[in-house]
Amino acid sequence: MISFSFIGLIKSILMLPAVLLVLIAGIYLSVKLKWLQLFKLPYAISLLRGKKGVDGFASLVALFTILGGNLGVGNISGTAVALKSGGPGFIIWMVIIIMITSIIKYVTCYLSIKKRKIKNHKLVGGPITYMADAFNSKKATVIFLLIMIIASITVGNLVQVNSLSIPLDMVDIPVIIGGISMSVIFFIITVLSLDKIKIFISALIPIMTVSYLVLCGIILLKFRENILPSMQLIVNNFFTMSSVTSGVSLGLILEILNVIQVGALRGIFATDIGLGLEGIVHSAIVPKKNDVRFLIEQSLITIISPFVVVIITFITTIVLLITEAWTTDLESTNMCIFAFKEATSSFYVSYLIMAIMFCFAFTTIFTWFFCTKQTIYYVCDSDIYIKIWAVIFTVVIPFGSIGRVRLLWDIADISIAALLFINILAILKLLPQHQGIFSTSNRYLKLV
Repeated sequence: MISFSFIGLIKSILMLPAVLLVLIAGIYLSVKLKWLQLFKLPYAISLLRGKKGVDGFASLVALFTILGGNLGVGNISGTAVALKSGGPGFIIWMVIIIMITSIIKYVTCYLSIKKRKIKNHKLVGGPITYMADAFNSKKATVIFLLIMIIASITVGNLVQVNSLSIPLDMVDIPVIIGGISMSVIFFIITVLSLDKIKIFISALIPIMTVSYLVLCGIILLKFRENILPSMQLIVNNFFTMSSVTSGVSLGLILEILNVIQVGALRGIFATDIGLGLEGIVHSAIVPKKNDVRFLIEQSLITIISPFVVVIITFITTIVLLITEAWTTDLESTNMCIFAFKEATSSFYVSYLIMAIMFCFAFTTIFTWFFCTKQTIYYVCDSDIYIKIWAVIFTVVIPFGSIGRVRLLWDIADISIAALLFINILAILKLLPQHQGIFSTSNRYLKLV
């Protein structure tokens, strides 16, 4: 049996170069595209009004679908994990990383839509469409598909269910119940038509997000005197100085690198930057007019979700700090529930938080399932493989509830690293052939 330390070693070996690759790509693309992810963010938000595809798959629905994938329960529990492993300063690094690298979503979506193909009267796109061209080999397509399947099962399934099931112990409910319940509900929902699921997701995302923010607002109001000290703690931990006082310069460097790495990992994990989900979802939109404007505007909309995630994660971090939940021995989701219970002094708040987290988990699970389904369909072009994938994905769900937290998170991070490597390398290899992405985007956006 593979030991936890061995898996942790693999994660350490893979994650640092993966993070560096994402940062290098983010800086390069940001410069070439004149930091449009920052300067054109207001314009991107304005595009959500009335932009509707002929099949009814509106841009707003596409954004909510991606947010459903980004705003998983793993984000909330992941914030607790990051606080434990990287300290409060991780959140500043996370913001910086997202500001730099969110441009990758734009480029991924641009290439995905540009390269998308019609498969059995359906538009299918995403990184899978440009893998063979990037690496000049059809094997790259198969490799990407396998990595996507593994990432979907770990990042978009097991980790989500695990984070959701952890707090069930606190209310004396067997954790396996959480996994089985999610599996049953997921199966029932996926039997529905895709149009009905789109409507369901579009309604669920705003409701659960607002509900979570209202609860956070109650905590911030009750512990308002702790907000400023918590902000100071974050700034002080931004560059950890504890090692300086002890005269260990190497220790200082290692501490800083750890905080940066945790912030980078949280930023990537929380927003799915570089994983290609946005390209898959937006490629499914049927435009009224398939032109450069549609291509650029759909790509612009993808830069919104990372900043929404930043707000949610930052607020969650402050909540965990002001209630001092992060100093407890609790881990993952339990730490978050402890914070809410401290503020409300109500036993029932645990059930409310779990209900919200259940919605977060479901939307993430569905988004990953849908994106992987599209990827499989592009390669296999047969409904039988889609049905097999649906069965496998559904059966795997309960296993997330009984897995060990650290092991599942490490495996998920390894999956992310592999997906990042192949997608970012493919993008960088394609850019010499697609320099028009820079000139066309800059020229168009200069006019708006």
